[in-house]
Amino acid sequence: MDSIISAAAPGPVTTVLPADLTAEGEARRFVARVLSAWRGTLPYEDATLIASELVANVVRHAGGKPTLSITSTPGGIRIECEDGNPAPPRPKTGGPDGGWGLALVERLSQRWGVLARGAGKVVWCEMRLPPPKADG
Repeated sequence: MDSIISAAAPGPVTTVLPADLTAEGEARRFVARVLSAWRGTLPYEDATLIASELVANVVRHAGGKPTLSITSTPGGIRIECEDGNPAPPRPKTGGPDGGWGLALVERLSQRWGVLARGAGKVVWCEMRLPPPKADG
């Protein structure tokens, strides 16, 4: 396990992912590993799905290696996905060929948005998570 993930004060934890479709699976595993280290073993399907959708958007539309970060917030987490393309994402109507990504992010998070950063942008979202279970 990464030493930064097991640190007492969670976040932000960041990873740079490959610029190919393997990044989606790596994003899901990264989020699950971080949240498990921070909060114990609870189901985090929504967080892992959001992360993989944000990363997929970078790989498919923005190009380059996505940088994925998770930060602990009071009552939840903030997920950020950074890329080097300044063009904001354009939500699409979902269909058989895709287009569901940002709709899922909007539905599963409390709020989301886009910030300019350097020569690119960050797409972020915040979500609530159940509190960790007390030991004993």
